[in-house]
Amino acid sequence: MKKWTREGYEVVEIAFDHDLHQFEVVQDGETIFTITPPDLDSQAQIIAELDAGEDVNGWEDGNGNTIYVEKK
Repeated sequence: MKKWTREGYEVVEIAFDHDLHQFEVVQDGETIFTITPPDLDSQAQIIAELDAGEDVNGWEDGNGNTIYVEKK
């Protein structure tokens, strides 16, 4: 499992359903969003984008909500 640090928050990969993982968006020690990819291809894309330095603002969480993290 990996962790990505961004300005004002971090994204933590966690076990979810066998090979499928979730990604918790954590700010000040509190999970404010959980990204749930629908399949392994989407999961691989999320990891690639996070590895490339992408910010999660504007992403969908997999449940129809748009992620917006206020920078503190």
